[in-house]
Amino acid sequence: MRCPACRETIREGDAACVACGFTLAALDPHLGIPPQLTPPVADMAGVLSFGAKRALAEAVRRAEQHFPDIHGVVITAEVPANFTPELYAFWLFNRTGLFSAVEKGGDNHGVLLLFDTQSTRTAAMIGYGLEPLVPMLALETALTATAPYLMKQNFGGAGTALGFFASLLPR
Repeated sequence: MRCPACRETIREGDAACVACGFTLAALDPHLGIPPQLTPPVADMAGVLSFGAKRALAEAVRRAEQHFPDIHGVVITAEVPANFTPELYAFWLFNRTGLFSAVEKGGDNHGVLLLFDTQSTRTAAMIGYGLEPLVPMLALETALTATAPYLMKQNFGGAGTALGFFASLLPR
């Protein structure tokens, strides 16, 4: 995994990033109580039409059928000031209970896709169990492909164009 603050490699089980000292607990006082989110689509920003929500939920469902061990969620949110989408996605991934308590460490096959409606940027978090299967370059390339949709504030199109995450994983 890469530290969401400095992007240096960190190992599962490390209490803090050895490069910058970042910890998940350091975010808690600034972000407060985690929101209650419902998978597969949590439109915290209220920017998705009913049809866009349905299309995104269907994209997640298809991906989960193709890869049964994976659990996905798409979130739209206004990332709080002074936070990057990557930091906020990391906090949401780890604090909202979207993934069961059984899905810890290498057993976590969760995928969280966050659309920041303020900066029109996308961030993704993947569970430790997927990291050996998903090359970082493939993830970054896929997220970059959402840019034309995000520039038009078409968050639903960005999610479905990404094909959620199916294009990232080996077949």
